[in-house]
Amino acid sequence: MNPFTADGERVLSVHTVAIRFGVSDRTVRLWAKKGWLPGFKDGPKIWRFRATAVEAFHARLSNRRRGTGDHGRELGDDS
Repeated sequence: MNPFTADGERVLSVHTVAIRFGVSDRTVRLWAKKGWLPGFKDGPKIWRFRATAVEAFHARLSNRRRGTGDHGRELGDDS
């Protein structure tokens, strides 16, 4: 696997993202499948993530954790 996209952006594996968030690989795949964490498939079962997408997701997640009254909501619930 090439660790960079054609435009030079770093590409991260499921495991690398899981370590950054302190969650399991399975959780990262679930976030990707639900569309919460933008990623792309690099084969039938292999997810990859742009580093900028991971950082943006991390910022949104951090804001929710610090947020006002978002406790108990699903990640994708913006209502």
